[in-house]
Amino acid sequence: MDDFSKTKIWRYMDLGRFASLLTSRSLYFACPTDLQDPYEGLLPRSYTEAMSTMLQPMVDDFLSLRAQLVSLGRDTQRLGDSLATLPQRMAAVQKVATSKFGVSCWHANEHESDAMWKLYSASGQGIAIESSVEQLRASIGDRKDLVIDRVRYADFDRDEIEKGHKHLSLFMKRKCFEHEKEVRATVLLPAQGKGILVPCNLDVLVTSLHVSPLVEKYVKDVIEALCSGNTQALNKPVRQSILYCAPDYQIDIKTD
Repeated sequence: MDDFSKTKIWRYMDLGRFASLLTSRSLYFACPTDLQDPYEGLLPRSYTEAMSTMLQPMVDDFLSLRAQLVSLGRDTQRLGDSLATLPQRMAAVQKVATSKFGVSCWHANEHESDAMWKLYSASGQGIAIESSVEQLRASIGDRKDLVIDRVRYADFDRDEIEKGHKHLSLFMKRKCFEHEKEVRATVLLPAQGKGILVPCNLDVLVTSLHVSPLVEKYVKDVIEALCSGNTQALNKPVRQSILYCAPDYQIDIKTD
């Protein structure tokens, strides 16, 4: 039987995210609605069809009630509007439910992945943390809301939903993402829709660090210096470039 806790996992990232991890000593849990996949938090078509079948008798009852009210000369505009917007409101409920959670995404593999290096180190500055499910859980500590599970991949147009799966919508993705072999950690967000940094013990989390096979030696030296603490403090102001900010002036004329 597969011992999920022993599963080896990897977190691929660029140098900036790695520096953030070291300085914050925290893992970032993003809101799924901020990720690129528009299907985040959704379930296959079969689930939607089953929900439609379940809801239809109730809708039919409301339609019958509306017809009776119309025959009595009652105003049914609000009831009609409510029925017309039911599908959109149901979709909104699902999106709200998804936005209450934060996710940290990992890649399950016994070995490094060429595909993941190419995805996350296009600039040749990629870093990968090697860890395990057990270490990830232990590094975050005693959080009752922490859930770690494999992501299931399905054909959303044809497959039936998995029966008895405790963690459903946040742990299902389309088959086109199957190469990710994702293991996902989730927590409840204090503020809906806003990702959070979750403190973690990096000494417990990290088995070893791997730098991209495309990395230049100076980048590896920088990473080693960051990890050893051998970096000199530079007490100078840090400013973000305004090169691409919109201009703060416009044509000024009086029109009255």
